This record gives sequence, C-alpha cells and structure tokens, in this order.
Amino acid sequence: MVFMADTPDFEKQAKDAVTASIKADSVAGAVLTVPVMCQQISHAARMSKDPKAAIIAVCRGSMNAVLLGGQSVPDATVALMEALPNTSLMMRTSPEDLMSWVMEGIADVTPMAGAEVRDAVSARIEEKFMGASMIFNEYCEAALKRSR
Repeated sequence: MVFMADTPDFEKQAKDAVTASIKADSVAGAVLTVPVMCQQISHAARMSKDPKAAIIAVCRGSMNAVLLGGQSVPDATVALMEALPNTSLMMRTSPEDLMSWVMEGIADVTPMAGAEVRDAVSARIEEKFMGASMIFNEYCEAALKRSR
C-alpha cells in the first residue's frame, strides 16, 4: 500500500499508541488498550476520506501491537468488539460496517499470529457474537492468501 505524503499512516499510529499503552500497564493486559484502540478508530475515521481502509489499518496496527506485546489477541478482540456500539455512535458508520471492518483488520494479523491464535479468536467471537465468526473466518482466509 502506498501512502501519500499528506495521508497519515493510521496503522503505524495505532500500533505505536497501543504499544505505549501496553508498556504503561503490561500487567493489566490487552483489554485496557481498548479505549486507545477506540480513540484511534474514531480519529482515523474522521481524518480519512476512506474510513473503511483507515479502520482496517488501525485494527491491523493495534492487534500487531497486542500480539508483539505478548498480550491476548482473543481477549483484546472481544473487548474491542464489545466497545464498538459506543464507538459507532460517535461516527457516521453503521455498527455492522464498523464491526466488519474491525474484524477484517484483526484477521490481517492472523497469518503472523498462527492458526492457534486465529482459532481462539474465532471461537471467542462466536461465543460472544453468534454467527460473526463466519465473517471473521472468511477475512482470515483472504488474509492468509494475501500473505503467501
């Protein structure tokens, strides 16, 4: 992906912000990074002409930070998805679109995270959001194909 000079790198900004949050309180775990992720999502959606691409990038960067910070990707995923209804109220995006874009960004991290993490995330999504794991799994398959 090529970024224009005046286009913020939302993925890097989110990764840096979540990494800083994890370092500030690594004992509390990835769940406490969710407010930071929601702020990044909201900011990216407001600043971008293409909110879908920006939100996907934010979630990819955020979950990369969670993964590399040794935190639980399934816990962070569920906590983020549970926070989305409130986040969507502050945006001009439907909750369904927002959830879909978030899952797509998270799925982009699964080739690096491995099958065990992918399966755990999918199971947790299914447990909390019945039926949503089918969509997540489709995004994971697409991400795996792109990574090869």
